[in-house]
Amino acid sequence: MVKEKRNLEVLSGEVQVGVSFTAFMTAVTIFFVGLLITKFESFDISIKIPILFLIISTFGFLYSTLIYANASGILSKMVIKNFDKNMLIGDVLSEYLGVYFLVLAIPLVINVITIDSFLRIATLIVALGGLLIYHLSGFSLMDRHFKRKHYWYLSLVIILEIALFYTQIYNLIYFVPLAVILILIILLLGFFASRDEK
Repeated sequence: MVKEKRNLEVLSGEVQVGVSFTAFMTAVTIFFVGLLITKFESFDISIKIPILFLIISTFGFLYSTLIYANASGILSKMVIKNFDKNMLIGDVLSEYLGVYFLVLAIPLVINVITIDSFLRIATLIVALGGLLIYHLSGFSLMDRHFKRKHYWYLSLVIILEIALFYTQIYNLIYFVPLAVILILIILLLGFFASRDEK
């Protein structure tokens, strides 16, 4: 009985952390979207993709918050299998649709709001460098779900983001098709990760 109560407390803490993190990140992305939407007419057409990334990120964090919150109801019934599934789906939505799109949107937004080359390139390096360090640390879900292959998938995401960054700067026609490809790749990775059994 004591061990069961202890497990319940640990699992409950896990739910609380998930809900707190994703609720906070939902608020952050909504703030950025709101800020950009109010000035939407003063930017050129290339702002639409980073705003779309932020909107996807917002929904990724929002739905993962809902799933984490639902896990608490399952937790009260102590159905561990369903609890694990809720936590997996919440984690996948948070990382693939929330974190990745937020990280990828920031350099694209900076591209639109400043012409300063140093700030643009530094933001891209910091965003992608942070993403790379996160993956090298072994904490990423992509690492957990795809093992060694995840470096290939991460490389593809990074290459597409760099290409998107430069096509946005130079206003090339490949900007939107590259964004669609990047979105589809991340969605597919998230889909296959969500089907992974722990």
